[in-house]
Amino acid sequence: MGAKRVFWGAAIVGLATVVCPWSNAAAQTQAPSGVGGVSNPPPPPEDTLETTYGLAMGSGARAGAVGTSALAYNTSNMAAVPTYQVEAFSQIIPGSKSDGGTYWTIGSSVVDSTTAKKIAMGTSFRYVFSGEGRRYQGWDWRSGIGIQAIPQLAIGIGFRWAKLKSNWSDGVRLGPSFDGITLDASMTITPIRFLKISGLGYNLVKTYSSLAPQMAGGSVALTPIESFTVGGDVLVDFTTFSSNKIIAGAGVSYVAAELVPIRIGYRRDSGRNLNQITAGAGFNKGKIGVGMALRRDLGGPKETHLLVMFRFLVE
Repeated sequence: MGAKRVFWGAAIVGLATVVCPWSNAAAQTQAPSGVGGVSNPPPPPEDTLETTYGLAMGSGARAGAVGTSALAYNTSNMAAVPTYQVEAFSQIIPGSKSDGGTYWTIGSSVVDSTTAKKIAMGTSFRYVFSGEGRRYQGWDWRSGIGIQAIPQLAIGIGFRWAKLKSNWSDGVRLGPSFDGITLDASMTITPIRFLKISGLGYNLVKTYSSLAPQMAGGSVALTPIESFTVGGDVLVDFTTFSSNKIIAGAGVSYVAAELVPIRIGYRRDSGRNLNQITAGAGFNKGKIGVGMALRRDLGGPKETHLLVMFRFLVE
């Protein structure tokens, strides 16, 4: 219980820290080059908290996300499953030295949906190092609250504060940046036990950065049995390009023998003309879990995303 009190105290203080400077958020953010029109090459994609579940399930299958995945993609689901989950992760995108080197991010997340009935809180912090075709670095902090108002309806809100600063050379900015505060919101409806439908809004405070684009959309997840989930998402990016662009995908998850999650998915980014195949697997035993996920471009830059996660459950 001591650990839980410390976590909730830190989360509340953190949320207050974000809300206080809210009025200055827009003034803190500067528009990087490449936003508002399609640049050549296309601007780097959104850089945000990912989990092995979300990466392996295409665009995330966000209606089915729980625990730390709910913190990342759909805060309204944070209170859906009672859990006190601690996760450490590292994501790598290998790259050549001429392209800026390997992209690397490392961090941890905590979600508690057991201390308060029908209310969950979570927080995550990660550090980003310069990488291939991106050329920026800094830190990204996220906190969220999820409320299970009634069994059929949940709502959530997420706060994000990041300082991802572009690298410079001879007075020229080499990559994008995001220095400011923004807000996510979501709602999940469960009309029947095995069906979840979510409405999602991301970066509702405009950031003028391709790293945190203003997006909205929906997600559906079907879980006919506890070990099997299939879902899909459709999101619209309103701010990165000169016209609205769609990011969509779908994924399937199966947990074999209640120990080994196996996932596969597909993701389509119309703004960057990317088709991506995704997959992941892991092992869960008692309080301990490990997982790995891959995302591979089928065209374009042909990047490979690798995400490794270690999870610990606190009773």
